[in-house]
Amino acid sequence: MNEWTTSLRPGLPIAYDGEQFTVAEIEGRRILLRQTGVVGAPKLRQVDISALLAHPTTEILVPAPAEEAAPPAAVWVA
Repeated sequence: MNEWTTSLRPGLPIAYDGEQFTVAEIEGRRILLRQTGVVGAPKLRQVDISALLAHPTTEILVPAPAEEAAPPAAVWVA
């Protein structure tokens, strides 16, 4: 299983409830999301952090980092 982490921070792109957002603001347990990819004024949604993270459609839209090759067990220097 390939696992990685990222920080929940302003500017982070997220898919939630069928729409795409960026995290606009974090205050305590509340996350303010700004809708992206829309014509006109973006829609804002405020959600509780636990509701956002537990929602089945929530997806972090940041590519997973590439897997690094395992470091060599030994390096031979001539």
